[in-house]
Amino acid sequence: MRRSIILSFCCILSGCSTMGFNDLFNDYATQMTPVRHAIENNNLEEAQSLIAKNSAMHSSYLLNQLEQARLNDLANAPSDAQTKFENVYTQMQNKREAAKVQLSAGLEQSNALFTNDSAITYVPPAYEMSMLHSFKALNYVYKNDIEGALVEVRRANKVQVDALAENQTDIDSTVKEAQQHYPSMSNVTRDVKNGFQNAYTFYLSALLYQSAKQYDDAYIDYKKALAIQPDNIYLQRDVMRLAKKQGFDQDLAEFKKRYSDASSISANQGEVVVLFEQGLVPKQDEFKLRLPIYTSGGDARFYSLAMPVYKDNAYVRGVNNINIDSQSLELSPLVHIEALAAKTLEEQIPAKVARQVLRLVAKEKVRAELARSAGDVGNILANIYNLASEQADTRSWLTLPNQISVARSSVNAGEHLVNIGNHPPINFTVSKQRLTLIYLTSINNYFNYHVVQL
Repeated sequence: MRRSIILSFCCILSGCSTMGFNDLFNDYATQMTPVRHAIENNNLEEAQSLIAKNSAMHSSYLLNQLEQARLNDLANAPSDAQTKFENVYTQMQNKREAAKVQLSAGLEQSNALFTNDSAITYVPPAYEMSMLHSFKALNYVYKNDIEGALVEVRRANKVQVDALAENQTDIDSTVKEAQQHYPSMSNVTRDVKNGFQNAYTFYLSALLYQSAKQYDDAYIDYKKALAIQPDNIYLQRDVMRLAKKQGFDQDLAEFKKRYSDASSISANQGEVVVLFEQGLVPKQDEFKLRLPIYTSGGDARFYSLAMPVYKDNAYVRGVNNINIDSQSLELSPLVHIEALAAKTLEEQIPAKVARQVLRLVAKEKVRAELARSAGDVGNILANIYNLASEQADTRSWLTLPNQISVARSSVNAGEHLVNIGNHPPINFTVSKQRLTLIYLTSINNYFNYHVVQL
């Protein structure tokens, strides 16, 4: 009997080969809570010491690299961040080699049947990959390497194009039925159509194209951003100005029907663009979904499935306006990353539910075998393991900002001040007919900024 128990549990624990022991019984969001608290308290050294340092074999390795890279950026260590971001990008490119992906994916799916979804290699979804390239682009911008930045924004845009092409999938009717019992996340998803179209990445690329005097490309990306955020007053003005500049009269006529006319920029003026990150994207919580599982005899038994869900209310940013000298400018959202994250989770629910059902069946078979071969002891041990390991996969990039907003204005060339909330004023210089980018990050007690002329 003892040998039977040991062999059975060796089979079960083989699913932990791509996970740490802590991952088996503590979900990712819970593990990241102290790290997030340290960031919010402006203690980046503590955050960096608390975050896991996973090996390349770990199922959450790529996610861990993203988290570490973001912490490097927040700590003003862009070189370290770029190395980790590039590592993630390279590995994602390598995963396109179909033979390797199919082999590893098959083993991971098998392991996950005896543990939980955390045993499956984390593949960053499209919204996270577009943010990776955006952060890389910004780090190039801070070094005045616009060409390098343009490479990254093209990659960010390609992520969204590819995701749009791959987004049409069929959902099994049984899984659709299960989704009806899933809690609504509409308070977080807002009105986004999908989890990957990000106006912020399009806006950043448009800015860089404009600075490089590639005005047609800039116009295209401003229009894409506007299509996602049609109420953003700054996007409305940007497309109207470029439509006028490039002679797109038909487009301009259509815009004038919908939007107020955009004032022109005089010869002795430049533009200041403020991009403002606020907050941290919410973490996923666990939700128990009760579903009937039918036995071989046709009897229905109800089981609880541990599923991830976003329960938080939509984020309300702390700063709504900035002041440039005596001029007050309202911040207008470009992206609610919380909405993209929640929408992405919604799109993943069918596959997650299907895997959970298969997992329940597999674990029940193991429990029954242990009960048959080892009696009450085996039955008790299997039940304890099943209860402890049944947890939701709450993995997502948790050091991302919650929202990114924009404010933009034309001002006279020369020295100026921008005031943000209770923070000390920031000095910046505007040159004639040039763009000045001010990039702000605010996470509770953490605050940082970059100023660069494009």
